[in-house]
Amino acid sequence: MIQEVYTLTIRELKKWLSRRGTFVVSLITPLFWLGLFGKSLNFAQMFAPTNIPPQYSSLISKYVDQQLLNLFGTTSYFTYLASGMLVVFGFFQSVFGGTNLVFEKRLGYLNRLLMTPTPRSGIFLSKVFGTLIRILFYEAILILIAWGLGIKFKPELTVINILLAGIAIIFVAIGFVSIFAAIAFNVDNVEIMFAIVNLINLPLMFASSALFPLKQMPSWLQEIAKFNPITYAADIVRYNLVGAPISNYLLSWIILIVISITLFVIGMLVSINAMEKA
Repeated sequence: MIQEVYTLTIRELKKWLSRRGTFVVSLITPLFWLGLFGKSLNFAQMFAPTNIPPQYSSLISKYVDQQLLNLFGTTSYFTYLASGMLVVFGFFQSVFGGTNLVFEKRLGYLNRLLMTPTPRSGIFLSKVFGTLIRILFYEAILILIAWGLGIKFKPELTVINILLAGIAIIFVAIGFVSIFAAIAFNVDNVEIMFAIVNLINLPLMFASSALFPLKQMPSWLQEIAKFNPITYAADIVRYNLVGAPISNYLLSWIILIVISITLFVIGMLVSINAMEKA
């Protein structure tokens, strides 16, 4: 099965590279989020009073920085947002990895593939691996974009920190690409698939700590966010890249891994079952 998975994964990557429009749009979208949304919300200017005497400006600035530090774990909201968007972008790419399956079914490629002796699990794994490689490539570029726009990495940042942040994003991607692949294998209508995507992706993004801290949310929303793997991945990424505090680092890893593996197993079983019935 290894040879089949490798061959199908290479095909996924070639198909991705040949779609230049999709390649460019996938880079522009997070750039808009970071450049427009991230930079427009300047909380330092919002909190700072105007028309203050020069002799008090330094004290006011320190006070504002302390409030931002207490709220976001960093004195820069852009840094908070950019580190969270790394996880959100991995999640969005996972969603698109699933939607591509619907188009392959409509074009007949998937049906022809199912007529071959290729293991059904191999077809599923190739979709997961192909999506993960795309995500890692985009994440590397996104980090460079965030750095250029002014993200403040922690002074003691190491290669290990970067790797751990990347692993956290990979776990999120594995879980969600598996679930959306399972949905795609059971859906034939593109409109239905996009309706499901729109129903799920934005609530998952906002019901997490990717954009705002959980402590600023209503209590009922905090409880929902605790079951969202994006929350734990965003906290882990921030801890490793920008030094933002985290309540329980080890527990966050355990919850993230358990949820992601559970989603992966469910997605694979549902996908294989759908392919067997096709």
